[in-house]
Amino acid sequence: MSKRRTFAAKVAHATDRGMKAICPVCNIEIKRIKLILNKKSEPGQWTPRYAFKSICKCNEDDIYSDKIMM
Repeated sequence: MSKRRTFAAKVAHATDRGMKAICPVCNIEIKRIKLILNKKSEPGQWTPRYAFKSICKCNEDDIYSDKIMM
């Protein structure tokens, strides 16, 4: 049986990317966020759709206001 990891260990592993990515336009660190969007699957039913998106100051307003669709 494998060793169980704590939630903190899983988050630390997921966010450990080594070097930070810097946006060449706005000179701010690029962060990855998880977007949860609604998708209509059947008539009258909705299911979540998950997507990861890189975000910085350049595209922050567009992503948060839903201008950029996936």
